[in-house]
Amino acid sequence: MRSAAEVRQRWLDQLPRLVTRPGMWATTGHAFDMLARGLLEDLCFLDEREPDQDAVHAVLNSYGKLGVAGPFIAMFGKDRSCVAEVASVFAEQFHRLGYLQLGRLLDADGWNHLTGGLRQRFDGQDVPRSEVEASYGPPSLIVDKRVLCYAPADASGWLFFDCFQDHGPGEYVPGAGRYEWRSNDDPLVRTVRRPAADFEAGLILTLYGKVMRWGPGWWLNQTETLPDDEQAIAAQLRAVEASDPSQSLGAQRGGPRR
Repeated sequence: MRSAAEVRQRWLDQLPRLVTRPGMWATTGHAFDMLARGLLEDLCFLDEREPDQDAVHAVLNSYGKLGVAGPFIAMFGKDRSCVAEVASVFAEQFHRLGYLQLGRLLDADGWNHLTGGLRQRFDGQDVPRSEVEASYGPPSLIVDKRVLCYAPADASGWLFFDCFQDHGPGEYVPGAGRYEWRSNDDPLVRTVRRPAADFEAGLILTLYGKVMRWGPGWWLNQTETLPDDEQAIAAQLRAVEASDPSQSLGAQRGGPRR
């Protein structure tokens, strides 16, 4: 029978793989939440760190009664996997408690460069992963090969770039009569998550993220960020839609949640 110290060390040895390859441990965000939450509680219990555990629970509870996965599912639908995003949240908390070591921490200058002008650069823009790494350097941690995590040395809160490739039906292959999915080594950023008082306040959706959340017509009902001329066009299109029973009596055409 293993001693408590041996069990603890085994957990710590597995932790880097747990957060970088979460799909090997869970198939849904909710399942990973339960797994990681249990591991965190066990480590804190063995190390007699109940106050630290309470502080982490306060962070996790801020995601709502449906757990850490809840806001991600609300944004993009239950059919979208959010295992990597949930794993990134727990990776920050494991590092905060000293259980997860990182290869790179950003100093004050690097952090200011990273966080300055984020909304102007990413909100409603399409930005590939390669551009993020070229601008800000290698991430502190990469989760599931698609969530880039940047951690400051002062532990004030991580910043995440959630890259995503929509598998969909794939690309049609002429003459073969089938769709074929092809991997993209440079996927687009879907969302940026920065330290903030709550999940929504820290969220920035790229153009790709807005389309994934609301559909191609997202801008018709998101007029607060549009210039005056586009607001007028959107208003006219909404008026036309409202007068057409085939549109006004059906689902909201601003784009279904996916």
